[in-house]
Amino acid sequence: MTSLSIFGTKPKDAILVADNIPNLRCNCQEGQWKISDEALGNKLECSILKFSKYHGTLGQTTNTIWGQLFFVAENSGSSSDIYRECLMVTYQKTRSLSSFLNLITKLQCKGIEAAEGVFVASFVKHSGQKPDESGIVKPINYYSVDWQWRERTEEDNSIDQLVGALGEVDKFIDLEGTAKMRCLDGLSASEVQAIISGNQLLLESNK
Repeated sequence: MTSLSIFGTKPKDAILVADNIPNLRCNCQEGQWKISDEALGNKLECSILKFSKYHGTLGQTTNTIWGQLFFVAENSGSSSDIYRECLMVTYQKTRSLSSFLNLITKLQCKGIEAAEGVFVASFVKHSGQKPDESGIVKPINYYSVDWQWRERTEEDNSIDQLVGALGEVDKFIDLEGTAKMRCLDGLSASEVQAIISGNQLLLESNK
């Protein structure tokens, strides 16, 4: 039987690491996960394969600390429209990032390697105030992501599948998302402070 193979498919029992890794965007105005403008639900349980800190601009948020997470969604607990067995990337900031980092520290203190379990991301609703286009302060609702953790089960992606995906770690890149950011991994505290403050002279003196 003749078959047509142009783009290829995901190998069986493996994680797809695409050339263009999907960006699962955290929409904190709606409390929804999105890819482009497509809403994919508000539930996510995932295995995280890589985490990095960045500083810079993404979307309408400028000069902020970001957490970049490369992850794979799990079947249980994730909204049905979120891609399965596919490496994705997302970005967390402010309250959501603090929740994630505090969880990692808590697990480390307990002697737990967080990557061996599953992360549970839930949207939490908040209320506040913000001026509109005319400068009038009005009440608003927004969401942040609360991060929890659970142990891996037989229904989740296996450690072997995840380790297999790490064999392609050189493809864990999101050039579009980080175009206006600088990676903070491996930098000293003074170098990070110089980047945040925009002090180029201090950066050069530390080289």
